[in-house]
Amino acid sequence: MSDQILCSNIRLARLFNGLSLADLGERLGKSKQYLSRVETGAEPVSSSLERDLVEAFGILPEFLRKVDPMPLTEEQCHFRKQLTTKVALRQYARARGEMLKRLVCVLEDYLDFPTYQIEEADPVSDEAIELGAERCRASWGLGWGPISNITRVAENAGAVVMRVSGLAQEVDAVSFASRRPVIALNAEGRSACRLRFGIAHELGHFALHIGVLTGDRLTEGQANRFASAFLLPRASFLAESSRALRRTRINWEHMADLKRRWGVSKAALLYRGWQLGVFTDDQVRAGFISLKRHGEALMEAEDSELALEVPEVVSDGLKVLNDSIGIPRVAVARQMCVQPRLLDELLGEAGPTSSGAVVNLFSA
Repeated sequence: MSDQILCSNIRLARLFNGLSLADLGERLGKSKQYLSRVETGAEPVSSSLERDLVEAFGILPEFLRKVDPMPLTEEQCHFRKQLTTKVALRQYARARGEMLKRLVCVLEDYLDFPTYQIEEADPVSDEAIELGAERCRASWGLGWGPISNITRVAENAGAVVMRVSGLAQEVDAVSFASRRPVIALNAEGRSACRLRFGIAHELGHFALHIGVLTGDRLTEGQANRFASAFLLPRASFLAESSRALRRTRINWEHMADLKRRWGVSKAALLYRGWQLGVFTDDQVRAGFISLKRHGEALMEAEDSELALEVPEVVSDGLKVLNDSIGIPRVAVARQMCVQPRLLDELLGEAGPTSSGAVVNLFSA
């Protein structure tokens, strides 16, 4: 085992637990300078330090020596986020993605997941993106009406969707284009509409940005265009948007009806209407101002009427392993080389072995 593998696994476990070097040093009675040298390989890892790290991180000793044959690269990580999100937030979310990937790899050793069938699309133009989204709908047999459960659509197309706790407020979702693509949704304070759009956005990254570093204004805009076209096909939306205006003003009653029918926010409807020429720049600007004035910039009035979708692949997979194959969750954790409490944390569950809340080094 090389020192590089040991150092990278220490860093991965620290970032997953939301610990800065200073936080970890305080727990272990070590200086952050010393721990930094450990992570860079400048200091050896003593047996006593290794024992302390294992307990602090909620891992098994084998975790530190585990070789990952396919570590995630920057080009495989896509963030639905504010463009100003700090690098530290990306590192933390990426650590979560690494653990999710390892969980999925264990499940795939025993279970047959749906075949991956997200076709590559060309982001060269808005029209090409529209056509790519329409091809996905057609190939998945979705027709041109509302999608009742986009989470199930994504999972049937071969992705794994999970709601993840601990992501920073700035990050709506993060996806990982690994062998089995994973979409991790921020579990905190997101409406059903916002989560649905987040899944469609990440599907856009999978289709449009294979091997492309994302997160800039161009790639985020392209993924948003795909999501809009996928959730609101242009022919169907144009046919139903005739009453979206009352003379020159937004018809909010009709917009609310469209939201309930299509499962997208009024903000997304404004955005789509602007894309397709239903609304002018001035009308869209006035619409967003109105939403903000009425306190609907983040959570809209009808959000409580739409139920959150529940991802099924991982939870059902764990149940099948336990009930049908006789592999309990504790054995899954062991194969991931982690303690059960870390798996509980990854799944957003406070199980009996959980150590409690994770310290988030990114909070103000």
